[in-house]
Amino acid sequence: MLPLRFRLNARQFKTIYNSGEKYRGEFGMLVVKRDLALSNPKFGFVVSKKIGNAPTRHRMTRLLRNISMEVIKEYGLQEKPYLCQYIAFKFTDSYSQLKEEYGKQILKAFEVNEEDRVISN
Repeated sequence: MLPLRFRLNARQFKTIYNSGEKYRGEFGMLVVKRDLALSNPKFGFVVSKKIGNAPTRHRMTRLLRNISMEVIKEYGLQEKPYLCQYIAFKFTDSYSQLKEEYGKQILKAFEVNEEDRVISN
């Protein structure tokens, strides 16, 4: 579960989409906007009906939430002031494929080097 402090407010979605930087991947697009007033990143997810029925869309959303929390911990992004919106447009049930793509998009957007990864035991 994504803690409340890491969730986007519903009113912020349109602003982020219109003025954020976009990073497109195979399964979706990450839209990121820097906001220096924040003390931590915030994430929101949009899953299109084109992906499938409600259980399929919810599965994709749960995967994205879980991956977001892992990426925040793995790369030490707790203090980065970004607003992030992920727009999913292709379904995948493969956790590893989605995590790999999402991780690459986050690294590009947050300008984090692969060497900065926090290795946890």
